Amino acid sequence: MNEILLIQFLHLIGFAYWLGGDLGVFHSSYWVANPKHSPEVRVAAAKILFWLDQIPRICMTMMLPLGLQLAFSMGLLGISTLIMTLVWLACFAWLGMVLYLHMAAASPAKALLTQFDFWFRLVLSLGLIGAGLAALVAGAFSLPYWIALKLMIYGGLVGLGLIVRIKLKPFGPAFANIAQGKGTEADNAAINASLGGTRPFVVAIWLGLFASAALGIHLI
Repeated sequence: MNEILLIQFLHLIGFAYWLGGDLGVFHSSYWVANPKHSPEVRVAAAKILFWLDQIPRICMTMMLPLGLQLAFSMGLLGISTLIMTLVWLACFAWLGMVLYLHMAAASPAKALLTQFDFWFRLVLSLGLIGAGLAALVAGAFSLPYWIALKLMIYGGLVGLGLIVRIKLKPFGPAFANIAQGKGTEADNAAINASLGGTRPFVVAIWLGLFASAALGIHLI
């Protein structure tokens, strides 16, 4: 099988599941936030939401090495095989961290790793935006314009994900009260404000994915 075709296939699958998973999370959030539903229904919707949310997280993690590998295999990315290998190892480590944070019970180690994950994503976001901008404006790395733009978009998507995470901070304590049958109007208001505050940024992520896909097939 042709290596480039295989990577393109996996890249497309990652795009589809990233966007599809986000759509499922987006729809489920309305069930979670609706106070007209019973606590049991809202908890069930939240479980679906949290499970679905892992799909975009996994796809985001793997889209970076797949995209870089595709550019590398096509001779469009001037880095060594060693650096490409290190990128894969780093992204597999990132994937392992994502899966651990999803499955592990609350603990000081998990809290510490959550903080590390946040700062890692922030550095990655700024680094990729900077690298793409340097390639686009100063011709660094000898990258085609569309790859430079895709790097910047990906970095922006990581940054938008961090904003979503910040917006969701009030959600946890308020929803815990709902799940225990002790929810108040203030809890419902906090949940609606928290989830509602994330939606514009989620839509921005979708637009970024659309733009990245259009660049990838040279539509723009």
